[in-house]
Amino acid sequence: MAVIMPSLMGGAVAYYHGRFDMPRFLMILAGMVLANGGTNFINDYFDFRSGADKSNRNRTPFSGGSPFLPQGVLRPSQVLVAGLACFAGALLIALFLAFAAGYMVLVLAGAGGFIGFFYTAPPLRLGYRGVGEALTGLALGPLTVAGVYYVMTGTITAEALVVSFPIGVLVAAILYVNEVPDHDSDKLAGKRHLVVLVGKERAARSLPFVFALVYGAIIAGVLGGIMPAWTLIAILTLPLAADASRIAARNYDDVKRYIPAQARTIATHSLTGLLLTAGYLAASFIG
Repeated sequence: MAVIMPSLMGGAVAYYHGRFDMPRFLMILAGMVLANGGTNFINDYFDFRSGADKSNRNRTPFSGGSPFLPQGVLRPSQVLVAGLACFAGALLIALFLAFAAGYMVLVLAGAGGFIGFFYTAPPLRLGYRGVGEALTGLALGPLTVAGVYYVMTGTITAEALVVSFPIGVLVAAILYVNEVPDHDSDKLAGKRHLVVLVGKERAARSLPFVFALVYGAIIAGVLGGIMPAWTLIAILTLPLAADASRIAARNYDDVKRYIPAQARTIATHSLTGLLLTAGYLAASFIG
């Protein structure tokens, strides 16, 4: 859902402005799924090589990397080839859309692909340097929403960027929350992401401030006349976010009890994105 949601939102904003093309939208979705698959494969490959996944004893359904390499189910070369093949497929789609809509598609897709590949790949290893969360939020927030909107309309507006901010922050929040159980193994492997830098307790207890950015941006967007009033329905996910924050703060040192915080953060991202999309569609049909 991390790649589907910003795509839906970009399409919904374009539809609200009377500019939507279903074939192009489906192509974008295909390209995003391929790029996300490539990112996951490449990340698994380089995390395995660094030892981060192999030494992880706190794997959860939402974090800790894929078990297939540590358990020997797949060979590293197979995962690397799969990742490169996914990126190649995404590039072909981006080239086609750039030909149809304009060169800016390559700029936006290239920036997203760069972040995805070098998140763990040397020499940059962005996820190891304390900037991975923000860059992932950028890639799966503003870059994706603006990219979809651009393919549909041929332009990028302030509205597309503003509406993308909450979903980008929520993607970063998912990564942030999922790094807590991985703290020890990641630190041992040399990862210096935000949770390693600030510590598990401080990271878990700061989650309410992250969610405050999300809901504050939605309210500000509506009050500023940038987003339609219907998008305020996304605030309905606030209790879910508050529950995630409570569980994380109480159980950051207990992996089994911490898992619901991960699940609720992911659900907050998905439902907030769906409600923002629904808000734009309601504004389109109802006014």
